Amino acid sequence: MAIYQDVARALETEIREKLHSGDYLPSEIQLAQRFAINRHTVRRAIDELVQAGMVLRQQGKGTLVLEHSLQYRIGARGRFSESVEAMGHHSESRITGRGLLRADDALARKMWVQPGTEVFQIDTLRCIDGKPVTLISHYLPTEHCPGLDQHYQGGSLHELLEARYGFQLTRRQGLISAGMPSRQESLLLRYPRNMPLLKICSNNLCTRTGALVEYSVSRSRADCFEYKIEPRQNLTPEGEPSS
Repeated sequence: MAIYQDVARALETEIREKLHSGDYLPSEIQLAQRFAINRHTVRRAIDELVQAGMVLRQQGKGTLVLEHSLQYRIGARGRFSESVEAMGHHSESRITGRGLLRADDALARKMWVQPGTEVFQIDTLRCIDGKPVTLISHYLPTEHCPGLDQHYQGGSLHELLEARYGFQLTRRQGLISAGMPSRQESLLLRYPRNMPLLKICSNNLCTRTGALVEYSVSRSRADCFEYKIEPRQNLTPEGEPSS
């Protein structure tokens, strides 16, 4: 990897972890001294960040850090609140809808259950630092978590499932796609209808039994997230994570 690419990668990490929208990068002279390189190499590194949409050169002012997306890790665990707060942000969740339904053929295939299975549906809106970013529809067979519709009042659903029902969940599979928002999704997320949402459909299993406890569909603002895919743990026939 060329030196300027190494420098660009280091600056990108610094921007994501330490800087905020509206901050300025150190001057080219300062960066050249810091990395022990010439200013031409610094400019090439900054060019990489400009092309990535992370910074903007302002004549006479410096290099401005733009609002950048969060790098969201998609791994075996699927706790939105836990992941966001680990990045130093405040997470909020509120219920936008809930109900009881019978799984039709399409939903039953996705949940690996028989058509007609009774299912809780809980819809939540997730916010980061007060900004609405993600809508999640949770589908859970009622046999696994009786009374869930009464017990869950917001916050981390997975935390409640672990505390009340003893379920530690792991993501068995996740399907990622993109789609245009509905009118309701656009209103709740304060997001234009001509921009796509990032969509993840996940099957979340109990690590102890291997039973599917939750099927979830998340729709996130594409201007707020970058998804980082990480290997998941496999379940053994007994349901325990394997190495």
